[in-house]
Amino acid sequence: MNLADYRNQIDQIDDQILDLLFQRARIAKKVGDLKESAKTGTVYAPHREKEILTRLKARNKDGFPSIALEKIYKEIISACRFLEKPLRIAYLGPVGSFGHAASLRHFGGSANFIPQSPQTDIFVEVEASRADYGVVAIENSTYGSVRDVLEMFQHSQLQICAEIFLPIDHNLLANFPLNEVVKVYSHPQPFAQCRKWLHQNLEGVQQIEVASTSEAARIAADEHGAAAIASKLAAEIYNVPISNASIMDDPSNTTRFLVIGWHAAERSGNDRTSILFAIKDKVGALYEVLRVLERNGINMSRIESLPARTKAWEYVFFVDFDGHAEDENVRTALDEIEELCVLVKILGVYPCAA
Repeated sequence: MNLADYRNQIDQIDDQILDLLFQRARIAKKVGDLKESAKTGTVYAPHREKEILTRLKARNKDGFPSIALEKIYKEIISACRFLEKPLRIAYLGPVGSFGHAASLRHFGGSANFIPQSPQTDIFVEVEASRADYGVVAIENSTYGSVRDVLEMFQHSQLQICAEIFLPIDHNLLANFPLNEVVKVYSHPQPFAQCRKWLHQNLEGVQQIEVASTSEAARIAADEHGAAAIASKLAAEIYNVPISNASIMDDPSNTTRFLVIGWHAAERSGNDRTSILFAIKDKVGALYEVLRVLERNGINMSRIESLPARTKAWEYVFFVDFDGHAEDENVRTALDEIEELCVLVKILGVYPCAA
């Protein structure tokens, strides 16, 4: 076997892969037609996509990069979904933002992406059916929860149907060598998250705050001596090379995004439930609710409180816990919690992203 023989084998395998992709797409279209005729199900099924990716990763015995495998199949699923119905996804813009990157990572390149600002407008777009789903940032591992999104969940009827964890990778974008940079543009948060690197490498260089990292990249593309702290996606979109990659102080910095729509997800076997509740005004009320979760063997992964805005010093609590609302122990716990609270609202049930 020589090089030409091996390349010929690869060509034959590529032809087989392409034929199978066409076959998969035809079957996916039939699934969509069946759903449409039966008026059941949705084009986007988070639990099913989770099942597919989990099964394929479990079969990956030959050392094929797991991240690459997931990316490939995300795009295959996205393209097949497009044949059923092109999805419209609202996200916090502008183009090239981390919200854009999270949306692309989750829905693939075959969806139609609609930038919105502020984040609360994402809820409005989905509620008005101008978008099929929205992607909203709910919390950051360094800076905590996003308050305006939590407040929107108090009044919106939209459901959480998926979650996305996006590592926040800040990069210095510049058309010039580092020693020629005289000013840096970015959002206030990246400046704070890259403070050590800026002090060590660009001390004394002017830092100019703008509305977003995407806007910073756009400016740096055209302004002499200007650099930007932004994402790799922004670098690609605005055609500004990455001068220094991953300059953030905390390499584990991650933002959690939620996908919002009109339906929850079915069971995937590894699920999370999010609820909102308001407790009765009595001693030990919150403890009683948390005891219900403990008694039913349910792990709580997050709790957050916000003023209820109905009466001074009253609060509503946002809780994430492991399990699906259809699981027997979760159903039992929710029934018990309803008896203890003045308000219980299920915000969503969805596959765990991590």
